[in-house]
Order: sequence, then structure tokens, then C-alpha cells
Amino acid sequence: MSDEQPSEEPAYREVGFSDIFKNFVLMGWTAFGGPAAHVGLFQKVFVEQLKWMSPEVFTELFAVCQCMPGPSSTQMSFVLGTTKKGIRGGLLSGILFQYPGAFIMTALGLTANLWASDDVVNENAWLAGLVGGLAAAGVALVASAALGLWNKACGAADAKIIAGCSAIILLYFSAELIVPTEMDGRRWMWIFPVLILNGGLCTFFWRGPLEEDSAEIKDSGVEHLGLGPTLGTVLVVLVILVFVLSFALTAVLDYEGNEYLHWFAAFCRTGTVIWGGGQVVLPLLENEMVPTGWVDKSTFFAGLALAQAMPGPLFNFAAFLGAAAGYKAFEDLGAAIAAAAVCWLGLFGPGVTLIFGILPHWGRFRSNSTYKRALPGLNAAAVGLLVAALVQMAAAVRETGTKPEGASPREASTCIGLLAFWGVHWLKLPKPALSQIQAPLVITAAGLLGIVSGVLQMK
Repeated sequence: MSDEQPSEEPAYREVGFSDIFKNFVLMGWTAFGGPAAHVGLFQKVFVEQLKWMSPEVFTELFAVCQCMPGPSSTQMSFVLGTTKKGIRGGLLSGILFQYPGAFIMTALGLTANLWASDDVVNENAWLAGLVGGLAAAGVALVASAALGLWNKACGAADAKIIAGCSAIILLYFSAELIVPTEMDGRRWMWIFPVLILNGGLCTFFWRGPLEEDSAEIKDSGVEHLGLGPTLGTVLVVLVILVFVLSFALTAVLDYEGNEYLHWFAAFCRTGTVIWGGGQVVLPLLENEMVPTGWVDKSTFFAGLALAQAMPGPLFNFAAFLGAAAGYKAFEDLGAAIAAAAVCWLGLFGPGVTLIFGILPHWGRFRSNSTYKRALPGLNAAAVGLLVAALVQMAAAVRETGTKPEGASPREASTCIGLLAFWGVHWLKLPKPALSQIQAPLVITAAGLLGIVSGVLQMK
């Protein structure tokens, strides 16, 4: 009888920079379907197939990302590289995952003034129909995400109450707090983080203690945690400091002559207070960009629809908005590209910096039940904000810029939106490969139907 005992732990691969590059360089071009699909893709490829880490640790790391503001799937893309090759590995994996969508959205934003501005749309019936169809499809995708997240995060009765109350409170006060007619609505952005934190406090105090997980990090595939605890703490403090300065500097410095600062501050503020992923960020971005006149409403909603048809995270919408705002302000290609980079860094920076700062401390609080008890409430409140955002966006798309006063066909756009919701939420495509690009296909079909409705002068 052999003395050797079978290994109880699976062997996890040692990963080099070339492995990170090879696996992420093309993944960013095929990562359609939103954050849930991205995380599912990561789990299938890096946990099941390549065995970079254990399923338990992967789930824990994803929970950590969900506890922090920022795009969770984007943070996971940086985490995967960091846990194998440190900060440099994390930067490599994260940037490779983001760059396709960022480049495409920047290019579309640079040309937005040619096809998505109010004046151009009003002069071309087919373009008005295209913008209307794309905007309606964008709302349909948000509706699908809201329903999916509701079913996933709001199964318990207390989670349903938190989500419903958050949506109702936001909708009730939105007309006065979010975009008041007599003052800058950005001063009232506190309502978003307050509602989300309140949800976390509700489940923390309402639910009983949870069982703590005593599993060790060793032998789980995690080789690095990036920076040390001290530098990690410095990064967290830096995010808080920049957040405070984003309010202080823009309050004392005029927009004229400081456009880049105001753009960066707006996106940085939004990226610092957002829980719940890309969909929840939409009303905050609309409030920053449209009332200030930095971009037109038609440009915003057309870009939103296109962003949801692109691979990678929805946060790449920042590159589109930055490019569109930069070109509108300066009418210079280089300035617009710089604006796209500034806005993209502003929105992504806080969440990515926080994950680099929190990872060194992860081993200390990973078994603490505090975060786990608060997490259901944080998620439920985020879903509530998404439901409120859906109602606000649907009303805006239907009422703003549509006939009889505007150019876009109102009733046709509404019907296109309903068809798009059916296509993205209930339609089951026969092949898995087609399911990966279902959202882009729906967006394309909605745009074509919109063009038809515009050419036929439908109501």
C-alpha cells in the first residue's frame, strides 16, 4: 500500500504576465452582456477552465467588489491579475479588459455632433428615428437589468421593502432634489449614497449574526495581494481626499477655463458614490452632463444605447460623454480625446483605486460578518435606485425630443422599446454564441426599426 495520500486541494496554476496578456487581450472584445455576464465569464474561464483560484475565493473577492463603490466586474478584472502577479498584473489584466469598449466609445463620441445633436436630429427624419430607436432600446436593456437584479437580490421580504422604499423615495424627491429648476442638482447627489447606506444598515441591524468563514487564503490560488497594508490605506485615504476636493475646487473655480477639472470632478464624484454597477450610475451621469449643457439629451441617450451594445463595462460610456463634451466645448479633436481620457479616468479611478487599497486588508476582514450582513441591503437599495432610474429614463425618452414637439417618433419608439425588451429579456436564441452578442443584435435591430419609423414619418 502506498504511503502517498491523495491531494485534497486542487492544483492552481502559476501564472505569468504572458498568460495574463494572452487571456485578456481578446476577452475585452467578446465580453458582451453586462456585469453579470462578465463575472460569469471570469468564473468559467479563470476558475473552472484555467484554475487560477478556488471558487470560494473567487466568490469572496466578488463580494468584496460589491461592497465597494464602482463597477464590480471591472474591479474583478483588475483583481484577477493582481492576485497572480501583483499590481502590474492587475493593471495589465484590467486595462486589456477595458480598452476595446473605451476606444470604440471614444470614436463614437468624437462624431456625436455629426449625428446625435439636437439640431442635426431635428433636420433629418431618418436620424431622428435612429436616435429614438436606440434610446428606446437603451431603456429596454435597463429594464431587463432591473428585473434580473430584482429577482436575484430581492428574494427576501426585507430586501423587497428596502428596494421599494429606495425607489419610491428617489422618485418622489427627484423633481426637487435631483434636477431642481432653480439650482444645480449636483448639490443633492447625497441622496444616492444615503439611500444605499441606509439599505446596508437595515439588513445589518435587522438580520441576525451570520456564520463566519474561516477558510485560509493559502492553497486557494491567490499568490499576491498587491500593495502592503500601509500603502493600501494611503490609497483609500487618497480616494476620500479627491472626492472632497471634487466639490471644493469646482465650487471656487469657474467652469470657463477649467473645463477639464470640472469634467474630472463630475465623473470622479459619480464613481466614488456608486454601488450597484453601471446601470445605477446613469441618472447621476445624466444629472451631471445634461442640465449643465455639456452634452445634449439626445446625445446622452443615443450614446447610452450604443454603450450597452459595446463589449466591456458600461462605464466606458464615460469615454463617449467626455469625447462629446470635449468636442462641443473646444471643437478640436485632440482636446476631445483628452476630455474622453479625463472622464474615463474620473469614473473608473475611484473604484479601481479602492480595490487596490482594500485587497491588502482583505485577509483581515474576509471572515468579518459585518460586510456580509450589510451587503444584502446595499444590493437591494441599489436595485431600488435602478428601478427609479428606469422610470425616470423611460419618461425622459418618451417626452423629450419626441413628436409632436420634437423630431423623434414617440409612439413608434415606445413600441420599439417594448420589442427590444422582449428581444433582450425573454427571447432565447438557439446557439450560445449568439446569446453572447444578443444585446448588440437587439440594439442594431432597434436602430434599424427606428430609421424605418423616421423615414415613414410615423407618430
